[in-house]
Amino acid sequence: MHRYFSSFLLSSAVYITAAILIIYFISVNTFSDKDVKVIDIQKVSLSTVATKSSPKVQEEPKPEPKPEPKPEPKPEPKPEPKPKPKPKPEPKPEPKPEPKPEPKPEPKPEPKPEPKPEPKPESEPVEKFVQKEPVSKAQQIKEKKNISNANKVVKNDMTKAKREMFIANLIKRINSNKSYPRSARRRAIEGVVAIEFLILEDGNVKDINIVSGNTIFKKSAIKAIENSFPIEIEESLFHFPKKFKINISYILK
Repeated sequence: MHRYFSSFLLSSAVYITAAILIIYFISVNTFSDKDVKVIDIQKVSLSTVATKSSPKVQEEPKPEPKPEPKPEPKPEPKPEPKPKPKPKPEPKPEPKPEPKPEPKPEPKPEPKPEPKPEPKPESEPVEKFVQKEPVSKAQQIKEKKNISNANKVVKNDMTKAKREMFIANLIKRINSNKSYPRSARRRAIEGVVAIEFLILEDGNVKDINIVSGNTIFKKSAIKAIENSFPIEIEESLFHFPKKFKINISYILK
C-alpha cells in the first residue's frame, strides 16, 4: 500500500513540474530563440511510472487444456443371422391295423366230486395193563444217594460262585480306596503289590503284610486295605477268621 502511494506522489510531482515549465516558457517568449533553450519534456504517464516503480507480478501459467478424449469407434453392426431353414414335416405314420380279438377259450367242464368213502366202524378201545416191576430197597438207597450227591454238587457250585463274587467285590472295594503315590507318579513308576490280610468274624481286618512288590507302593496299599473295612460277611462262605491274599495293580493312565 505504501509503495503505491509513493508512486502516486512521484507522478504528481512530475506533472506539477511539467506545468510550471510550460507556464515559464509562455512568459518568456519575448526572448530570442537563440537565448532560449528548448527543453523537450516527455510526458510521463501515470501508468508508465506506476509500472516502472511497481515490481512485476509474475502471472501464473495457465494450465494447458486437457486433450479431449478421442471418441471410441462405434462397433460395427453384427450381421443378422440367417434364418434357419424350416424342418421338413415328417410324414405321418400309417395307422397300424387293429389286432384281431383272440378267441375266448372254451370253459372246462367242472370235475365231478368223488364219492366219499364210508366211515369204518370204530373199534372198541383195548386197555393195556403194564405190570410194574417191584423196586428193591438197595436201588432205592442208591437213588437217594445220587440225589444227595447232586444236591451237594449244586450247593458247592453255588457256594463257589458266591465266594468268587465276594472276592471280586472285595478287590473292587480296595481299588476304589487306592491312591497313586506322588513320588511314583512323578517318576512314572508302575507295579503290582501282593498283599495278605486276615478278615475276622465281625468283618474287620488285621495282620496286613506286603508279600512282594515295590516298596514305593507299600504305604498306599496298606492304607487302601484299612479304608476298605469293616465289611458285611456271610459266615457260610468261609470259616472266619480267614486269611486272604490279593494283588493290587498301580498303572498310570
